Amino acid sequence: MPTTASQRLSSQVQAKDSALVLGVDPRLEKVPFEYPGLEGLLRFHQRLIELCAPYVVGVKPQIAFFEALGVEGLGLYAETCRMAQEAGLVVIGDVKRGDIGSTAEAYAKAHFAFADWLTVNPLLGEDSVRPFLRYCREEGKGIFVLCATSNPSWRQFEGIVDGEGKAVYQHLAEAIEGWNGECAGEEDLGPVGAVIGATHPEIVSELRGRMPRSWFLLPGVGAQGGKVSDLGPAFLPDGTGALLPVSRGLGACFEPGDEEWEVKVVARARALVEEYRGR
Repeated sequence: MPTTASQRLSSQVQAKDSALVLGVDPRLEKVPFEYPGLEGLLRFHQRLIELCAPYVVGVKPQIAFFEALGVEGLGLYAETCRMAQEAGLVVIGDVKRGDIGSTAEAYAKAHFAFADWLTVNPLLGEDSVRPFLRYCREEGKGIFVLCATSNPSWRQFEGIVDGEGKAVYQHLAEAIEGWNGECAGEEDLGPVGAVIGATHPEIVSELRGRMPRSWFLLPGVGAQGGKVSDLGPAFLPDGTGALLPVSRGLGACFEPGDEEWEVKVVARARALVEEYRGR
C-alpha cells in the first residue's frame, strides 16, 4: 500500500495511465450559472472533481484565488482539498511559500494540514526550504520547488548566469536533487520535485538529465502555449516522473451559460490524457 506522497503519485499515474492534474482556480465569473455564490462554487468544485477523477491523478488548488474570496474562501480551499482526497486524488497545494526558518515552519504546518504536496519558493535560500523537508522525511509529504517557471519574465532572475557559466535555475536544480537525496527512501522518485515550465521543453530535457529522481511539475500546457508532445523527455520509461497541471483548460473550458459544460470538461480531460499517452 503506497504510504508516501511520491508513492501515491506513482501509483495513480500507473493505474490511470495519466499524468494530468486538475488545477482549481476559483473565479466566480467563470462558474456555470447553475452554481451561484460561494456555496455554489463549492458544489461546482465537487462536480468538477467528480467529472475529472477518472482522468486525473491529482488536484492543484491555487490558494491565491481562494484568498481573494475572503475568510470564506479559506474554508472553501480546505473543503476542496478534502473532497479531492476523498476522491482518492493527490492534493498539490499551490501556495508558493518561502520565508525565514521560523515562518517557513509555520507555513509548512499550516498548509500540509490540507495537502500532500506544496509548491515552495526557494528565493531566501536553504533555511527557508528545510522546514518543509522535515515533513517530507518524517510524514511522507512532498514539495515542488520553483526552478524554471513558465511566466514570461522568468529569465530575469532564474536565468541569470554566474561567472562560471551556470544559470540560477541550474543551481536550483542541483539543490533540489541534493535535498531529494536527503529525503528519498527506497522508491525510485523522491519527495522533492521541481516546478519547470512546459513552455521551455529544452530546459525540461536538460534538467531531466540533472535530476533523474525528481518529480517535475510542468505548468503552462494549453493557455500558456506549452504542448504535451514537446515534453516526452520529462517522463520516465514507466510514464511517471512528471505531472501536467491544467487549470483554465479544464475548469474554464466553457462559457458560464453553456448547458454542455460537463461534456466539454470530460472531452478535454480525455483529449489531454490521450496526448500524454502519445507522448
